[in-house]
Amino acid sequence: MKKIPQSFYFIISGVLFLIGALVLRWWIVSYHEWNLREHLIIMSPLFLEIIFFLVVVAVGINIKVFKKVFAGVPRRIWLYLAAIVIVGLFITMFIAPREHRIYYDEDIYENIGQNIAYLKNTGAYFSEDYEPSFTNLWKRFIGRAGMCNEGTIEYGEYACNRLEYNKEPNGWAYLLSVVFRLFGVHELAAFLTTNVLYAFMVITVFLIGYLLSENALVGLYAALMCALTPELIIWSNTTAVEPSAAFFPGVALLCTLIFIKSREVKSLFLAVVMTAFAIQFRPESIMLLAVIGLALLFWSRDEFKKPELYLMLALFFILIIPHLVHLYAVKNIGWGSSGPKFSSSYFNDNFKVNSLFYLKNVWFPLLFTVLFIVGIAFKGGKKEGTFAWKEKTLILLWFLLFWGIFIFFYAGSYGYGADVRFSLLSYMPFALIAGNGAASFTNLITQKFNKHINFILAAFIIVSFIPFLPSIRAITQEAWGARADHRFAREMAKMIPDDSLVLTHNPNMFLLWGKSAAQASLATEHSRDFKRLFYQYRGGIYFHYNFWCNVPDPLQNSFCKNILEKFNCTLVVSYKEQDYKFELYKIEKKEEKPVTAE
Repeated sequence: MKKIPQSFYFIISGVLFLIGALVLRWWIVSYHEWNLREHLIIMSPLFLEIIFFLVVVAVGINIKVFKKVFAGVPRRIWLYLAAIVIVGLFITMFIAPREHRIYYDEDIYENIGQNIAYLKNTGAYFSEDYEPSFTNLWKRFIGRAGMCNEGTIEYGEYACNRLEYNKEPNGWAYLLSVVFRLFGVHELAAFLTTNVLYAFMVITVFLIGYLLSENALVGLYAALMCALTPELIIWSNTTAVEPSAAFFPGVALLCTLIFIKSREVKSLFLAVVMTAFAIQFRPESIMLLAVIGLALLFWSRDEFKKPELYLMLALFFILIIPHLVHLYAVKNIGWGSSGPKFSSSYFNDNFKVNSLFYLKNVWFPLLFTVLFIVGIAFKGGKKEGTFAWKEKTLILLWFLLFWGIFIFFYAGSYGYGADVRFSLLSYMPFALIAGNGAASFTNLITQKFNKHINFILAAFIIVSFIPFLPSIRAITQEAWGARADHRFAREMAKMIPDDSLVLTHNPNMFLLWGKSAAQASLATEHSRDFKRLFYQYRGGIYFHYNFWCNVPDPLQNSFCKNILEKFNCTLVVSYKEQDYKFELYKIEKKEEKPVTAE
């Protein structure tokens, strides 16, 4: 059989790139941004489903490659790593409070995951009753990526009548949808998913450190410091997106390094599809491409002469087209600030706070920072079992991109409440450089003094972490009003009959708890549609007087005031936290006075 010439594969790759570029341009140019967001309600989860399936297939066909690449790791090293993971996971699950820390984003992500998992074959429709015709083919095969503003749960069947596309990428919500499909919609399942990602993050740090240095000691030190990073522990017992957004870039880089070691097409396939998945967790995740590209340039430049690489790059481009459309479609959506999202005017304040974060020994262990500096300063190489200049450059680029981007972001200060969660994206590269510093330091000391310095330094790392345990246990005052709202709402949900509807500013959390819910604004902005609800829900209509009814926001307050004035409201239960009140009312229509002729 005649061999197909390489030029043919280059031509096919070029054609695929051209088709993808034309489709992307046509899609963006032909529709308004709000139309694009409606398209993405279907297309985003569809492509994520395809990518996730390809990831599972790619992992399966690379099992032998994994065994070959990591065959040199001794059994005792795996045992040390297992001990680090188990101890870290214990601290994360049982010492750090299992608590939401960013309101109400975590509820929104979970609800989007619920919608991706269950909004198919239900007759649910898009917001404003609009459904693009080209999505009809997929409507019975994939759920919808949006937050539900009016949802119904009857006899275990879930439907949403008003769906709104979210500005954040859908990677985390999609992952939650997989978990919800397997185990059902429970907040505990979402929390445990984040716990599992924490464990795999520690393992991934070890594997990257090992591959870059060919020294398990670098990987172990990096894994230990990653596992004992206080804010990572705190946020890994939430359902926020940041732990997953921090983890998957590391996995994508690991898969790329495995390809560089093995040079097999199937491992290249794994790196490509994993990277396509990893960039879809936060907007800045796409910067990962610079890190992956640099790794290929450093250690596999000859691969750029092979057609397989370009075929895989064409596949990658096609797979991320909906994500690129997403970034375009949400660029003008507000992020809670009237000013620019990114600006050099934020640099001075954010740079100072985000630099001192690693130096004050208040939120982050100073010893880790000292080892990070040592890891940069000390010369190294494969002979010493530490990073050479290429390895340092690669990991520093990773760190500087995911640390530096927030210096220019309006909410990028690590010192402003829950915005410290953005620091998580820099922890994996930080731990790797610090692990390299620890290994470099122990190499120097071992040559001259104590051969047991590895255990001594590991003990110092652990001791430096212990003073942070009280802050890890603490539930601070940030978002106290929203946290109280969430806590009391859960109690209210138990009082609401199954065949009823609750009006609230945050229907997502009630839908997650199995209760039908809708936006409180429905009674004001869609008053005609609202009247039908009194006949639809036999258990009655309830109003949740919540966080947004307390804060000084005239628009949100007006929705609460309108309900209380327009309907007969009977108080069911009332709670109070500081000067905020949280109440549940049962509401009924006011009897209309008959019109009499004079």
